[in-house]
Amino acid sequence: MELTLSGWLSAAGLLIGAGMGAYGLFNPKWAAWLVRLQPDPARPGGFSEFRGTYGGLFFAAHAMALALMWVGFTYAGQWYAAAGGAALVCAAMWIGTAMGRLVSIGFDRTGGGFTWGSIGFELALGLMIASPVIEALIGA
Repeated sequence: MELTLSGWLSAAGLLIGAGMGAYGLFNPKWAAWLVRLQPDPARPGGFSEFRGTYGGLFFAAHAMALALMWVGFTYAGQWYAAAGGAALVCAAMWIGTAMGRLVSIGFDRTGGGFTWGSIGFELALGLMIASPVIEALIGA
C-alpha cells in the first residue's frame, strides 16, 4: 500500500517530535530554555529531569509511533491499529499541551508572543501527526 499525503505528514510530525526529544536528551540546557524552566541549584539532578522528560520521553514516544508506522506499511501493507493508536497518543500530547497553554492564558494571564507561537506550533504538530486518523474519520 502506498503511503498517503496524510501518512507522510504524520511521519514528518513524528520525526520532528523525535528529533526534539533526542536534542533535549543530549542538550538539557536547550530543553530547559524551551520550557522556560531551570534546575534548582540547591537540589542536584535537575538536568536529569530535562533529559528524562523533555528528552527521553518525547524521543521514545515519537520514535516508537514512527517505527510502528514503518512496520505497518513495510510488512503488512496497511496501518496496524497500534500504529494509529501510538500516533494518536503523540498527537494528543501536543494538542493537550496547547490546551494547557490556553487554560494558562485564561487563568494566569500569560498570553505573550512566545505562548501564542507555542500554541500554534503544538496544534500544527498535533494535527500533522493525527492527519491519517482525521482523514479516515472525514472519509477523504
